[in-house]
Amino acid sequence: MNRPNNLFLLLLLCCLSLFSVAQETKPAEKQRKTGLWPADWVYQLAEGVTTREITFYSDGIACYGKIFFPKGFSATGKTPGIVLGQGWAGNHFSIEKYAARFAERGLVAMVIDYRGWGSSDPFIAQAQPTVSRGEKEPVRDDKRYTEAKTDVTTKRTRLIPLKQVEDYRNAISYLQGEPGVDPDRIGIWGSSFAGGNTVVTAALDARVKAIAMQVPAISGKNAAPAPVPLTGRALEDAIARARTGKGDEFETGFSYRRMVDVETNQMVAEYRPFHYLKAVGNRPVMFIVAEKEELFRNADNAGAAMEVLTGPKKLVTVAGITHFEMYINEAFEISSNAAAAWFREHLGLEPKVEVKSAGNEK
Repeated sequence: MNRPNNLFLLLLLCCLSLFSVAQETKPAEKQRKTGLWPADWVYQLAEGVTTREITFYSDGIACYGKIFFPKGFSATGKTPGIVLGQGWAGNHFSIEKYAARFAERGLVAMVIDYRGWGSSDPFIAQAQPTVSRGEKEPVRDDKRYTEAKTDVTTKRTRLIPLKQVEDYRNAISYLQGEPGVDPDRIGIWGSSFAGGNTVVTAALDARVKAIAMQVPAISGKNAAPAPVPLTGRALEDAIARARTGKGDEFETGFSYRRMVDVETNQMVAEYRPFHYLKAVGNRPVMFIVAEKEELFRNADNAGAAMEVLTGPKKLVTVAGITHFEMYINEAFEISSNAAAAWFREHLGLEPKVEVKSAGNEK
């Protein structure tokens, strides 16, 4: 009597366990369409590829970077280097696999976290004014540096696009100073919202010699060139920030939800990378898009940009996938190899591998 009962109990427990796993898996699979998860970040370093974590500074704030070095890299050589940044509310973990692939293809690649994100330090502000208005002793401009103990406030997850562009540019400066990296052969790569960051960085910084971006959001051809009206809640928040030093916040993000400033909405509305395309000039630009992109119209972004750019350009469409599926499985293989080949070609290295067909190319 005991043996059948025990067997039944074991089977019941197994069924319950499988049901529990299924219930936990279904939401994650459903949410894969709107984010990336730790399992999606896993990668293996190719033989001979090495890494080093570094700190670079952006407006005095310590920022995280991780450099991937190709096999046979020499500090006395001159290897092209690439700076990589992630998109909306993202960090370096989800794009390290691209840097690893670029290093496998003979490039030095550096992933970064923007200020206040991932492993980078937060934005810092003095908690109280140095002097109160009306005090007799004025602030002295002839004394530039002062060491003092004071209370400060820190803020993470501040999402200001032009600040992220500054971080890209400071990362370029760091990479140019890395022994063995050719300072005259620097490329930049960005994904999603960081596609816009790469466009603006290149438009402002002549040191960028080649650009590649995937699932790029660059504000679109219909972005108005005129100033964005500052009204309603955005105006109220701007007034509050100016008068009190503090504004409101809201929740956003894809893989993980994070609080960001209401200020973000205004800064993003005013951030129109599409209008910077002409300043990119004749430098080579690659767009890698998802055929079933659901967050914006490819035709208004990468497609329209192809009509503006005057230098070497290429549009690769990865068939049958949505925005976040670009980072995984076969789509990752296509996108990472296509970008690596683009950088090798336009930064003076012979193509090392034949890139798999990625569907339509222009």
